[in-house]
Amino acid sequence: VEEMLDASSTDLPVEYAGLSAELKAGDPVLIADGLIRLVVNEAAGVAGGTVACTVEDGGPVSARKGVNVPGTMVDLPAIGPNDRAAIAHALQEGADYLAVSYVRTPGDLQPAIDAVKAAGKHVPVIAKIEHPMALEHLDDILNLADAVMVARGDLGVEIPLEDVPMAQQRIIDGALQRGMIVIVATQMLETMTLNPRPTRAEVSDISSAIRNGATAVMLSGETASGDYPLAAVQTMAKIAQAADTGFQSYDRRPSALARFRSTRSVAHAGVELAKISEASRIIVATQHGNAARLVAGYRPPTPVTAISDRIRAARRIQLLPGVESLLVEEYDRGSQTMQAAVETLVKQGTVLPGQRVVAISGSPKAISGATSTVRLYKVEKDGSIRGAE
Repeated sequence: VEEMLDASSTDLPVEYAGLSAELKAGDPVLIADGLIRLVVNEAAGVAGGTVACTVEDGGPVSARKGVNVPGTMVDLPAIGPNDRAAIAHALQEGADYLAVSYVRTPGDLQPAIDAVKAAGKHVPVIAKIEHPMALEHLDDILNLADAVMVARGDLGVEIPLEDVPMAQQRIIDGALQRGMIVIVATQMLETMTLNPRPTRAEVSDISSAIRNGATAVMLSGETASGDYPLAAVQTMAKIAQAADTGFQSYDRRPSALARFRSTRSVAHAGVELAKISEASRIIVATQHGNAARLVAGYRPPTPVTAISDRIRAARRIQLLPGVESLLVEEYDRGSQTMQAAVETLVKQGTVLPGQRVVAISGSPKAISGATSTVRLYKVEKDGSIRGAE
């Protein structure tokens, strides 16, 4: 709608003026992730008209709830004028990631990617998979996106509920093969919207998602409008940490990833070296976070610390699995930066004297993401590092 309309017990306004022209009698209309179900009695057949529906499953409706029309091809762009303005504002305010909703084809991502490039930013774009057409174009979408989200709320409305778990695993597997961030979202701790403790099934759901390869899990309504937002975050963190401790995906990964193989080779070598040498930590020097992403893509069992002199990169790195970020004042991709990082880690107790660490970095003139060197160091009693045998 072009103007704000008031809702009532019999009338609900929607923002998409073309909806009434695309619906026909008998079509289902689902609201709030399918909790409310309507069936179309009669549609105006023209843009801006009304749609008369029968309520099959009712309930309270608040503002900004999603509306789904399964089986109907809605001629609505993934990114509209309001979205473009929101993207520009988000980039100006320093957003760490951009998530594009209702991606159906790779082309739906392109406006966001172009906006990031035009702004001269290094902001990864996340593709939210919540439409059956996206599953048909999944490989192409994963090849273009920087990260992917399994948006189970709308996805579970657009496809049969019983198909959601397999779709989720397919998306996770595709992301794992590419070393991508993959986020599982929606109703992870739905019970904690109104209750202080989760159900056993919710705990198992989160744990299974992580053990099956998800790199992140996300809360939505639990923290946006729930009664126990802090408890929900604390509960999810505990479950995730316990599940991540038992996650062993390294042997499931291919020896070399197909995408960007030349830039991944040193990252892969560093992960292998850490495993063989029993290093206590992998330290990655990275400016924009690309090198850290390459290392994290192999899901190494060795903890990873990524050092950067850029606060936004340090924040983005926090979403990578098994990676902690360390902000440094000076960054030279050389031994001085690595030495300073090790000294800090020793002071924190993260690294102990006598342990080995693997250092991965690029040359001083290397381009962003062009990881080029890997070294094995031993930490001395005074916190200094020397080449290890």
